[in-house]
Amino acid sequence: MPDYSFWQGKQVLVTGHTGFVGTWLCLWLHRLGAVVTGYSDELPTTPSMYRLCGLEHIIPWTRGDIRDSEKLTAALRDAKPEVVFHLAGQSEHQGKHSTVEIFDVNVAGMAALLDAVRIVHEDHPIRAVVAMTAADCYAPRDWVLGYREADGLGGAEPGSASKACAELVVSSFRRAYFAGSADVPAVATVRAGHLIGGGDFASGRLVPDCVRAAAGERAAQPDVQPRPSGFRPWLHVLEALAGSLALAQRLFPPGGGCDFAEAWNLGPRTCEARTSAWLAEALRARLGGQLAAPAPAGGAAGQRQQSDAAPMLLDTTKAASRLGWRPRWDAQQTAQHTADWYAAWMQGAPMRDISVSQIVRYET
Repeated sequence: MPDYSFWQGKQVLVTGHTGFVGTWLCLWLHRLGAVVTGYSDELPTTPSMYRLCGLEHIIPWTRGDIRDSEKLTAALRDAKPEVVFHLAGQSEHQGKHSTVEIFDVNVAGMAALLDAVRIVHEDHPIRAVVAMTAADCYAPRDWVLGYREADGLGGAEPGSASKACAELVVSSFRRAYFAGSADVPAVATVRAGHLIGGGDFASGRLVPDCVRAAAGERAAQPDVQPRPSGFRPWLHVLEALAGSLALAQRLFPPGGGCDFAEAWNLGPRTCEARTSAWLAEALRARLGGQLAAPAPAGGAAGQRQQSDAAPMLLDTTKAASRLGWRPRWDAQQTAQHTADWYAAWMQGAPMRDISVSQIVRYET
C-alpha cells in the first residue's frame, strides 16, 4: 500500500488527470496528502467521473494539449513537481482521433512530456516520472505464457503499436538524458492490464457499454469487437495505481532511484484472466440490462476484429519480487467493485464518497 508519510506534502503533476484512470489517481493522491496539479485538454467524456467527483474544485488544472511543448514546460515550471505521472493518451476505442492522430498524441506527447521534464529539471529537480502505456504494447505471440518485460514490443493494432512506440521514446530519453547520475529524473513505465473500474464512460469499451445497456440505453457496437473466447488481463484500476504509487516511491531517492527506472508489468494473476463474455455477464448479473453478444470470429461486415483468440497474459514476477506488488482482488471482486460503483451512480449517490470508500476498502 502507498506510504502516507512519503506522499504527505509531495508536489505531484498528473497529465491526463481528467480521465477515468487520472481521476482515481487524483482522488488517491489527495487522500494521501499530496499537493496535486493536473494537465489535460478537456473532460474526455459526458458524463465524466472527474466532474461527478467534484475534482474541478479541488485540483488546479492547466488546460493544454499534451503535444504543446511550450505550455507543458510552463505548467511544469509553475507546479514544481517532485513526481510526475503521465497518463495522457488516446486509444482507438475512444474514437476521438484518426489513426495518425493517435500516434501523434501517444508518441509525440510522450516525447514532449519527457523533454519538458528534461528542461525543467535543470532549474527545479523532478525526481520521479511514471508513464503508463499498456499491456498490449507487446508484439503478439501465439503462446499461453505471460509476456515479460524483456519480450519484444509491437502491438497488434495502431493503438497498441503507438504504445509500443511510446515505450521506445522513454527508453531513448532514459539512455540519452536520464542515466549515469543519481541527480537525474528516474523514469519508468507501467504496462498495465486491461483496466476496469467505476467511472469509465468512454465509447466502444466493454464496461461502459454494459453500463449503458443496464441504464436502458441502446448500446452501440464497439468499433473493435472482442471475441468472447479470448482471455484478457482485466485489472481493477486501483490495482494498477497501487503499483504505480509503489513504483514512484522506489524511484524517489534514496530508496532506489534509477535502479527502478525501467518497464514494469502490472496485471492479474494468470488464473484470474477472464473472457470478455465472462466480464459482460458478471456486470449484467449485478446491473441488469442486455449487451449485444460479442461477435464471433470474422465479425460483422465493416467491423475490424481484435486479435483476441489467444490469451493476453502478463508475467508480473518482477513487480512481485522487487516492488512487493501483487493484486489484492480476484476477478470476481474486480467485477463486483466495478459494478457496485455504477450501481451507486445510477441511484444518484455522491460519487466522490463512493469512490473514496472503494479506495479505503482496497487499502484495508
